Amino acid sequence: MTSPSACTLFFHTSVEEIAVRYEEIATPANGYLTRLDGNCLLVDAAVTETADWARQIHLATQLCVDEVIALSIFIVGDLWALALARDGQPGPVAAFTPDNAKTLELLPNQLLTIERTLVDLFPDRVDAGRIDELFGAMIDGAVTPEEGIGEILDMLGCTPDWQRWSWYETIPEQLFLDPDLTHRVTPLGDARELWDE
Repeated sequence: MTSPSACTLFFHTSVEEIAVRYEEIATPANGYLTRLDGNCLLVDAAVTETADWARQIHLATQLCVDEVIALSIFIVGDLWALALARDGQPGPVAAFTPDNAKTLELLPNQLLTIERTLVDLFPDRVDAGRIDELFGAMIDGAVTPEEGIGEILDMLGCTPDWQRWSWYETIPEQLFLDPDLTHRVTPLGDARELWDE
């Protein structure tokens, strides 16, 4: 299986708050938090190693308390999925699985719900018409999931380099090659112990 790009972006919170909560609830705790222009991005080793989308959504929901918004992104091969959560409550989920006719039938309504929720949560930032176009292009294969999701994240104020931090296993090498990046990245749990060594 292709290693997944699996991450959750948190809005309206701090790296420090998410780090403390993650290490309290994640079993095992082993991940990285990256600062992205006032937001933070979490990658979890167990999610990456097992392509465990359910764990990613569960962690995101538990971590997004006190008005925090979580947007989870999962991309592996031709498959991709998005999920929102807010204030400790799960929100809409949409998954593109090209070989599953039933999920493809449900996808337009799922994406419409994601779009409407983003508009409600970020009314001053989100262009609903453009998101609709991007989702259509992603389904048709006219743009890659990375390109389409990247443009949506740009609307939400995330830095364009979000994707380089969305693969758990590549982060240690990036930090080793460019130690100046360590101020942006917080290792968590087992990852911190490994980095300290």
